[in-house]
Amino acid sequence: MLKTKWTGFKSLLQAKMISNWKVLCRAVCLAGLAVLLFNYYQMWKWTRSLESQFESIQHNNKEIRFKARQLTEGLSILEVAANKLMVLSGVDEKSLGGSGGPTTDLTEDFYSEESLLNQLNALEKKTFSLRGKFDELQEYYGSRNILLSSSPSILPVMGYPSDRFGMRKDPFTGKASFHPGIDFSAPLGMKVVATADGVTSFSGRQSNYGRLVILEHRFGLTTKYGHLREVVVDSGQFVRKGEVIGYVGATGRATGPHLHYEVRLNGRALNPLRFLYEVD
Repeated sequence: MLKTKWTGFKSLLQAKMISNWKVLCRAVCLAGLAVLLFNYYQMWKWTRSLESQFESIQHNNKEIRFKARQLTEGLSILEVAANKLMVLSGVDEKSLGGSGGPTTDLTEDFYSEESLLNQLNALEKKTFSLRGKFDELQEYYGSRNILLSSSPSILPVMGYPSDRFGMRKDPFTGKASFHPGIDFSAPLGMKVVATADGVTSFSGRQSNYGRLVILEHRFGLTTKYGHLREVVVDSGQFVRKGEVIGYVGATGRATGPHLHYEVRLNGRALNPLRFLYEVD
């Protein structure tokens, strides 16, 4: 009887243990499935994010390539303009070379990474070339501006030449003498201007010149303005081309109101008219 009861209890216990194991296994399986589903969801979200980023990168790359192409075309136009300017200015006497036009055929190669790198390399080379050309042009025109501003190329006074440069008959003695400048007849008090940028090296009276202004310019050039009624610049003062330096007078060795004007190169007198016109 006892044996029979023990056998029944043992069977019931085994049945309960088997049932508990089944529940535990189901719970473990459900938990594992939940973890797998969660990981799958996370992977799906990450994949979607990567796809979105990839699409954005592709879109941006297309825009970069189109902009690089447009910039290349713009640089090509600038390069042609720079070449023309260099030829016209005399900086580069070589004939203009050919220039290829932009392509409009957009193939798959255009969107490749290699194509983009080639375009960027071409842009870098064109930019470097243009920078060199514009630096050269800037230096040329800078020097040109200095030369122009330092050259006595405008009339010192609104008047007319009344005595020429070179050998002439002296108005006081009647004898032949060398005249190192030209005389401009003008009304008393007429403005006299600097014919080039320079520094006043002398401002005052000097024997036959009367009231005199001497300007020193670049490249060994000097200009003299004599017989002035009044001087309005001081020694050591910098003056610009066209700036008033005095007024027409008849001081010194003069027969009447006029301006005596000289241009000298390293102390040697030159015909001032050569700086205004081409004369023999």
